[in-house]
Amino acid sequence: MDWLAHSAKRGCPAQTYGDHVGCAVAKARQVAVDASLGLPQSEPFIETVTLGTEFHDLGKLDDDNQAVLASPTGKTLPRDHVDPGVKHLFGLGSDTARFAGVLAYSHHRGLPDIPEQTGRKSKAWRGDESGERSDPDTVIARTAQYLDEYLRRHHEALQRGATSPDTHSFKPDALDLRLALSCLVDADHGDTARHYGAPLPAAPLLHAEARLVALDAYVENLGHGATGREAERAANRRAHYFACRDAAPTPSLVECDSPVGSGKTTAVMAHLLHAAHAKNLRRVFVVQPFTNIIDQSVETYRRALILPSEAADHVVAAHHHKTDFSDPLTRELTTRWQAPVVVTTAVQFFETLASNHTSSLRKLHQVARSAIFIDEAHAALPAHLWPLAWKWLRVLATRWGCHVVPASGSLARFWALKDFYPRPMHSNGPNPTLQLPMLVGDTLRTKLAGDEIHRIHYRQQPDALSLDSLLDFLAALPGPRIAVFNTVQTAAVVARTLAHKAGRHRVEHLSTALTPADRAATLGHVKIRLAQPDDRDWTLVATSLVEAGIDLSFRSGLREAASLTSTLQLGGRVNRHNEHDEAELWSVTLRPGHGIHPHRAMQVSVSVLAKMFARNRVTPEACTEALKLEIAEQGNSEKIETLFKHELAKKFPAVAEDFKVIASDTVTVLMPGSLLDAIKEGVRADWKTLQDQCVQIWATRKLDFGLHPIEAVPGLFEWTLAYDDFIGYMSGALDVERVKSGATLLV
Repeated sequence: MDWLAHSAKRGCPAQTYGDHVGCAVAKARQVAVDASLGLPQSEPFIETVTLGTEFHDLGKLDDDNQAVLASPTGKTLPRDHVDPGVKHLFGLGSDTARFAGVLAYSHHRGLPDIPEQTGRKSKAWRGDESGERSDPDTVIARTAQYLDEYLRRHHEALQRGATSPDTHSFKPDALDLRLALSCLVDADHGDTARHYGAPLPAAPLLHAEARLVALDAYVENLGHGATGREAERAANRRAHYFACRDAAPTPSLVECDSPVGSGKTTAVMAHLLHAAHAKNLRRVFVVQPFTNIIDQSVETYRRALILPSEAADHVVAAHHHKTDFSDPLTRELTTRWQAPVVVTTAVQFFETLASNHTSSLRKLHQVARSAIFIDEAHAALPAHLWPLAWKWLRVLATRWGCHVVPASGSLARFWALKDFYPRPMHSNGPNPTLQLPMLVGDTLRTKLAGDEIHRIHYRQQPDALSLDSLLDFLAALPGPRIAVFNTVQTAAVVARTLAHKAGRHRVEHLSTALTPADRAATLGHVKIRLAQPDDRDWTLVATSLVEAGIDLSFRSGLREAASLTSTLQLGGRVNRHNEHDEAELWSVTLRPGHGIHPHRAMQVSVSVLAKMFARNRVTPEACTEALKLEIAEQGNSEKIETLFKHELAKKFPAVAEDFKVIASDTVTVLMPGSLLDAIKEGVRADWKTLQDQCVQIWATRKLDFGLHPIEAVPGLFEWTLAYDDFIGYMSGALDVERVKSGATLLV
């Protein structure tokens, strides 16, 4: 008899159980082999994944489930189809079979809280309390009655006898289990898609050696014809490129602290390709803190790394919430991290490592045996998340064949601080800290650092400035100027007041109060203005979204007091290319009033920055010292230890919930315009077009701003106050009486 795994739908016939399980097992084994090739844990890992995949759907062979699968009604299966496989696997007795049972149990539910499951004793891993179909007592009784018959049908469908696991010892940690479930889920979902006429695309290969040759040729053509300062800068960048390119690939963890303007985008990529070729790695991940940096890096890599007859977006994939896809193949290669080079955000990368949900974990196995570039590492994560994230990176480097490079021009070496690790890691064992080898040798690093000292000077204004005195202070600085503030509201107040006093043509504004479309247009306009030698007397007022990774160069700068790393990073936007003999960046504090309010979360960082100015230590070399001071003052030890305890105990839902890179309590708000009018009239818009015209606003401000839900698009709200392409939704928000009474709206 042809037992079924999936019912007929969308014009496709039902899929037999033998076809689905057989193909899924073959795919899971292939994925697990690719992920663990040559690694010590390869055999038990592959066996765990293969066993879990073989029995994940065993309960579909129940007569009641078969009746539903045989009729294309779309009804939910009446019997829990997971429990029989779980019971069988746990009964086989080996480590690999037991953890295969965990994978089978989790392949729809996601990875659970293992201590909680263990505490259920005789009902551990058997059903759950979510409904009658999964009631533990019902599930246990049904499986006990029919398990032998399910197994008979299983062997008949696969046309082979019982599977007997080897006696491999397997003691996976939490990340190992996430990777194993990723292999199972990708194989399961991929085979289902294949049956229903949507087979997964074949990914291009990395071809690391050939791409390195292409990158060499690209870099060779940069800086030709330069004279004077620009020629010296081009020579330094070329020396830096080859130093990174030719650095030994042997260490699996290596750091790069090269300063702003030294060409880390291409130089670190050259090193990663060199390491990938030497170590037979599968792909390169570039992890960056902001989407605007991603777009700039992707543009560079698509010019530099593409081989003849290749589609650029199939080779270099940009994965973030605003990603546009030119075709279905590009979507698959990007969202499943299959492309040879994946450029993604810290949010996407690290929250995937933390996840327990199958939809997120499906792509995780692609990270194994990869080269990983954590760009602008200082800004990638909140401080309390870095210890656990660093543990994952170390596991990837030592157990999963990865080559990892954290890099930043203001690199805070958190891995070298004993205080940064939770007490359980160093109270009864060796010191967990380590020193990473440098990607660039001391001689070149000293030369680049010397150039950096002469490029910019950091100054501190001792007195807090009122709004009027701030504008006077700005006007006295040589232009064009960049001024960055800690909140969206403060930036909007300064920009609007400056435009009123000096004229709209003397100020530009960039913040998340603008839609992505308006931000892109403003950034393009800023670049045009910076290229005009006669257009000097103007100011870009912005938030921190411009302080890292963007190739802009202003004559002078001002930064509302924040962290040392933020201050140094903004310094990379001032005299970036050493065009001037000297330049200054001023750190200032502001007096509250006129809509200006301090950012409460910045208090510790501001205090530490003041100490660093007092010690004459506002330098990239002092970032680790500043971080140590911040850790001591913030008191994050409890958060860090809780995350570690949950990870070590394999409390997967708690880790996924607590490991959030950015606050998610916001709502998506569509700004006024033709798109909003069209949606109200019943026109359907694609998600990318919607995203370009929306902003994120704290959910707690829905009533303050009178946000109205848009019925045609669940979860989307309408902005009914004023909006313009200068200060965005703050044009209306600043007129709300609540702002005038002193409430901060969005930070």
